[in-house]
Amino acid sequence: MKLNITARNFDVSDAIKNYALKKLEKLKHFDHYITDAKMIMEKDKGMSIIELTMLVKHSSITSRVSNPDIYMGINDVVRKVERQLDKYEGKFRERKRLAQKTRRK
Repeated sequence: MKLNITARNFDVSDAIKNYALKKLEKLKHFDHYITDAKMIMEKDKGMSIIELTMLVKHSSITSRVSNPDIYMGINDVVRKVERQLDKYEGKFRERKRLAQKTRRK
């Protein structure tokens, strides 16, 4: 999984970058689905807007969170994407199970 971190209206410190990478390590068990990841962090009038877009095999998953604290925003966006990936994996497995079930013998 390639991760691209972009910042708008501020410079990303190494601490924030390392924190984001550490949090995205939670998504390692979905690594066989994820091909590319892009995180955009933006500061605007005291609010931090974090957007995480992940390209998976057959679609893309996007999540956007607004929070005054950038670290809490990273936590929230990773949690949201994790739920979406879990749902995606469930649908993918269900499709495979139904195809196996309806196969001719």
